[in-house]
Amino acid sequence: MRRKLWGAAALAAACAFALAGCGGKPPGVDGNLTNNWSVMPEAKIPVPPDHACYDVHTENPANVTKLPAPVECTTLHSFETIHVGAFGGDDASRDTPPPVGGPARRKAYEECATSAKTFLGDDWRTGRLEVVVATPIALHWEAGARWYRCDAVEYKDLDNYEIVPRSASLKDALTGDRQVGLACFNVTEKGDAIDTMAPVGCTASHNAEFAGMFDAPDTPYVADDKARRAMHSAGCKGVIASFAGVPNDGNVQYRTGFISGPFGKPDWEQGNRGVRCYIWPGKTLTSSLKGVGAGGLPINTG
Repeated sequence: MRRKLWGAAALAAACAFALAGCGGKPPGVDGNLTNNWSVMPEAKIPVPPDHACYDVHTENPANVTKLPAPVECTTLHSFETIHVGAFGGDDASRDTPPPVGGPARRKAYEECATSAKTFLGDDWRTGRLEVVVATPIALHWEAGARWYRCDAVEYKDLDNYEIVPRSASLKDALTGDRQVGLACFNVTEKGDAIDTMAPVGCTASHNAEFAGMFDAPDTPYVADDKARRAMHSAGCKGVIASFAGVPNDGNVQYRTGFISGPFGKPDWEQGNRGVRCYIWPGKTLTSSLKGVGAGGLPINTG
């Protein structure tokens, strides 16, 4: 019985449709199914704002595929977009997002690093910071997204890379008192390796100090560990000699120890070949070693 009712209802509906068709168009209907509606706009992936702060629980902003709404930078947030650029030319014509290590990503990193220096007031690598290049995911790229974000995060230290929730913008954070800048440290060892490097003020007791950056030559990544360490050592000796105001000669190694903190292979391949260089004199200090000269770092061959 239920099937007969459904069939009858369908037949009645069909008859009603036929009668409506045979009886002409109702008033105000022109027969155009869309009735002159405008064409819906093509869906587009929005470009992120050029500057914004976000409260997202993440270890890497580049892994965030869907951003929440920005928050005021005076409220708690985990990272800050300091610049947004766009891939162009052949780079934008690719079927997939430019890969890490490719020329397009290197250009994006260079623009991010330059923008970060203007925004922060100095090279971001001289702070407890990281600048990350974030690109659209493949699905968004297919939908026409061609932007890339330059995101900055502050770390509690450079041992565990724990992101610090901030309630202020990083604008000019590497100027003036440089609250996020690398300065002095208490270094602890475990066996033959550096275990921790706790940041402290240079008027407090400390045994190491950030001396500056060494940028390795623009060559393919040096895969051999021994050769790579030798390159870092040679570069940092020059940085430390300049920082302390001593001759850059064979006696630097007899004046002080040092620590080199290179970035990894992915960083190298995107254009960051930097090495953080720390002076490590083997004694406790309560002041900076900047410019102390040969008298402040005498040769010790004992």
